[in-house]
Amino acid sequence: MPDSELRNRLLDLHAELERAPRVDPESRRLLEEMAEDIDALLERSDEADEGAEHASLRDRLTELVREFEEEHPSLATAVGRVATALANLGI
Repeated sequence: MPDSELRNRLLDLHAELERAPRVDPESRRLLEEMAEDIDALLERSDEADEGAEHASLRDRLTELVREFEEEHPSLATAVGRVATALANLGI
């Protein structure tokens, strides 16, 4: 999956976040921080030692999906799609 597909998934996530006004400020901050981290990772995707960073990012995405599944299923789906896009890129 090309980077452009991941970027599209991130745009979808931002759109879902905008449509979910009841998201508490801390969760909103975590989602925005995650998107920034992914953007930064894509910018430096050619660096050699990213394994630990990738694992941490995957773990954080998985935790966000769990947190949102009940209260914000559309956000959980959007975060899950981002996680899948990252996995398809080998991240």
